[in-house]
Amino acid sequence: MNTREWTPEHTTGGPLDEAFRLVRARMADVVIERRVEQDGADDDLFFIRIVTNPDMLELECRPGGRPPFVVSDEHSQIDALDSAAAAAAVHELLRA
Repeated sequence: MNTREWTPEHTTGGPLDEAFRLVRARMADVVIERRVEQDGADDDLFFIRIVTNPDMLELECRPGGRPPFVVSDEHSQIDALDSAAAAAAVHELLRA
């Protein structure tokens, strides 16, 4: 699986950008990556982790960074209808 780092300069043009801004504001040590398809196109699946921890969350969204969002790890899945709820789900699962 190919990914690329999703830095603050990267945007989807949708509400997901605000969710990631909220996550980064509360967690300076977060790493966000986006899955890249075999043809080089970006996918709507993101991987989120803390720098010092290899365990990752997955965040899925609709095209263009639109909700609904699904935030999951190997044990839990949280559906989020907006940016604030998606950011809260990321914090909850990363800090668990």
